[in-house]
Amino acid sequence: MEFVVIDTETTGMNPYRGAKLIEVAGVRVKNWELCRDDFFDSLIDPECIIPIAITALTGISNLTVKDKSTVCDVLRGFYSFAGDATLVIHNAPFDLSFINFYGDKCGLGKLRNQFIDTIEVSKAVFRYGRNNLDILLARLGIIPESRHRALGDALATAEAFVAMLNRIGTNNVTRFIKKPNI
Repeated sequence: MEFVVIDTETTGMNPYRGAKLIEVAGVRVKNWELCRDDFFDSLIDPECIIPIAITALTGISNLTVKDKSTVCDVLRGFYSFAGDATLVIHNAPFDLSFINFYGDKCGLGKLRNQFIDTIEVSKAVFRYGRNNLDILLARLGIIPESRHRALGDALATAEAFVAMLNRIGTNNVTRFIKKPNI
């Protein structure tokens, strides 16, 4: 199976309340191996002021995104990169809400890919405690390269996904696949 592990960085929590995408990334996993050289990563000019709390968390400032592509151009490239692969996302409702909201606004429509939420996989592997990305990575002994940046988080999520499926058996992956809500 082929997967594209994705992550986004945003200016806030809810696109329906004006929060914008500022970075989108994805990395391919083929035959249960992370393909570090097969990735998509793009900053986006949100055409608004990035809150200082977001800059402090991500390191992405208005200067960082000055003269970067618009959300529509980036999503066009991202949709092409994702193709029809099964998406893997940590906290899928959050990232999909942004991608689908702006995909619709750009005339691209919602992503039609089936997906796996690694929170659900984590609950099956670790039956106790919280399942946020930091805790999951710590449980698996994974040190992220660049936390709170889309590509860094996508790479870390991909490593966690492969590690968890190796623990429970890759033949169990299909039970976690969800259809998109279109």
